[in-house]
Amino acid sequence: MVDKATMDSAGTMIAFHLSVPYGLDIVKEQDVYKALKQGSLEGIDSPAKDALASLFNENSPASILKAVYECGSSVELARKLYREIIEIPFPRSPEWEKVNF
Repeated sequence: MVDKATMDSAGTMIAFHLSVPYGLDIVKEQDVYKALKQGSLEGIDSPAKDALASLFNENSPASILKAVYECGSSVELARKLYREIIEIPFPRSPEWEKVNF
């Protein structure tokens, strides 16, 4: 079970949420931050990589932007990651697009 005290960061909450269908700790906070910092899923092992493809559809823009801030990334790199994900192809996120495009 995840300790509530460790769920304070958006990166941890996102990782936990994305892991639920696959099993605990499939996606780690570091995976979320790595993808956001590099603007790409490259270098992230599956199944974490596969789960991260749903990042923008499974999480609120506010949570994603908080994680961007936490890891020292930028909105532009988050947009780059989003563009890569929808080119996989993965469904677009209307909520993300309302806020960022």
